[in-house]
Amino acid sequence: MKKGVDILSDEIRSKITTRNIYKIFNQFVFPMINKEEREFLQEVENFMVEKIEPAIDLNEDVYELFKILGKKNYVQRLNPYGDLANSGKYGMRFELLLAMATTIVDPELDLARVVTGVIFGNPVFKYGGNEHVTKILDQVLKGEKIGCICITERDRGSDAVHMSSIIEDKGEYYVLNAEKVYTTNGPVADYFIVYGVTDVENPRGTMYQVIVEREFEGVETHRIGITSVPRVQIGQSIFKNVKVPKENVLGAQGGGYSNLFTGLVAERDAIVGSSLGVAWLTAITGLIYTNLREQFGQQIYQFQGVQLPITQLFTELMAATELGLQTGKEYQKSLKYPEKTDIHKYNAAFSSGTKFLASNLAHKINYEMQQLIGGIAFTDNLRVEKALAVSHIQEIIGGSRNIQLLLTSRALRDVVKNVLK
Repeated sequence: MKKGVDILSDEIRSKITTRNIYKIFNQFVFPMINKEEREFLQEVENFMVEKIEPAIDLNEDVYELFKILGKKNYVQRLNPYGDLANSGKYGMRFELLLAMATTIVDPELDLARVVTGVIFGNPVFKYGGNEHVTKILDQVLKGEKIGCICITERDRGSDAVHMSSIIEDKGEYYVLNAEKVYTTNGPVADYFIVYGVTDVENPRGTMYQVIVEREFEGVETHRIGITSVPRVQIGQSIFKNVKVPKENVLGAQGGGYSNLFTGLVAERDAIVGSSLGVAWLTAITGLIYTNLREQFGQQIYQFQGVQLPITQLFTELMAATELGLQTGKEYQKSLKYPEKTDIHKYNAAFSSGTKFLASNLAHKINYEMQQLIGGIAFTDNLRVEKALAVSHIQEIIGGSRNIQLLLTSRALRDVVKNVLK
């Protein structure tokens, strides 16, 4: 979409900069994180202002920016890829901070980054290992290639287990027949993690997790028209009699099921970071704007009808951010104790509940800030309208709002059952 006329005052435009947004963001977040995390966050913020922001073109897709992120190992920070093992600056809390900082500068970029770096990259890191798969991971995490994940089907959304995608074992290779939809990055992806089953009557026991490569014969992709994120390609992915070599299998028969649900926890936690970033972007934009914009002879922040709602939103956002960072600790705890099922069950419910809260709050803050800022928040002079559009996607990706509540409610029920049995 062609950029519209700029009607924002010069004074306000000079103050609502990414650098100033980061400075205010740090005032709130620094007390919640340790010294190493603060240093990392400032490194990322400087990189975003100096390298990413000048390269952003709102008329082009976000994918060329992946290569810039890859130069500093900022495609992901969840796993110790490359030299991260020596730096120690990796893990879910670092990934959450990366997501917040990236989203503040470009919400669409982070939406696509999380998919390629975490939702695709994490299973490949955990379950890959042969030379070929390691090369794939290396290309994706350097930003040279693009990854995506294929779960949802036309008739299988929240009921992801009972899929109709079929994988047949042909001895030397597998044959995949599937149609997947809402594949973020799919139309431009080089690599696809695809889930399929050999027996639709026994999906849990026969589910596979495989990597399909763009050049494999029978791969076809089409873009779905989703107007909220015009710079991120979301599509339909079709696999017609695609031959998948054995070395591209991440989860063998039955293993795909456990890998799928283990991966959803990391996915939801990463989305928490993106949602919090969207919320902070808009909340701070609104805070700056209302302290500069004057009506009736005074700053509009001085009116209680403006300052009190903003204060409430910031209070809720601070609490949600603290909770979001706690999900990072809980995720790392689950990695430390892989044999403790109680920790994993708690972590799964915790991530779902936090994802619900963070994504729902991000949407609320964006909507309310538009009302408090006024008409300029609906234009491309500010990033509020774009942030609101991305928040729509963040509420649905990784499982809709009510799915997150359903998963959390089951955990609550189990607590009562275990006590009262």
